[in-house]
Amino acid sequence: MARRKNKKARRRKSRPMLKLMPALEAYAVANVATQNLFGGNPIQFLLGDLNTQGGTGLAGLMGPQPGVLTLKEMITGEYNMAALPNTSGVYSPTSGGSTLVYQSGSATGTSQGTPLAIVSQNFQNNFGNIVVGSVLTTAGFRIANKVLAKPKNKANAMLKQFGLGSTIQI
Repeated sequence: MARRKNKKARRRKSRPMLKLMPALEAYAVANVATQNLFGGNPIQFLLGDLNTQGGTGLAGLMGPQPGVLTLKEMITGEYNMAALPNTSGVYSPTSGGSTLVYQSGSATGTSQGTPLAIVSQNFQNNFGNIVVGSVLTTAGFRIANKVLAKPKNKANAMLKQFGLGSTIQI
């Protein structure tokens, strides 16, 4: 009986832990959604109302954010009215005419509308902005990936030389 040939074991390629372009695209799409639903970027939504002092963190992100419905407010159902002096109940985050409702009720510290109702109203008001922004952002990143293919390959090769190729990829 003939001996079997010893096959070399295939070396499995480790996948990079962080791909920068898809991460940037995800942040950009999330920014479109949070701007139109909550009135701020994803960082403001997540970290915007962690304490009651005004603007104590990096670029004022850790204090109350006027016109931004935050994650803390979504969970507790109470709005920080200290951040909303002399408010009329409607905030326009862009000059494009979209309307963002961030509080409905008195300025006593709570609102008559639930956070889910406010987000629902913002969704109805800004549905077109969300769709157009998401489509254009995704299309822009697809085009950018095609145009920047060669520079990305060179940057990835450079990252491999520095030993970061298994951790980060552009």
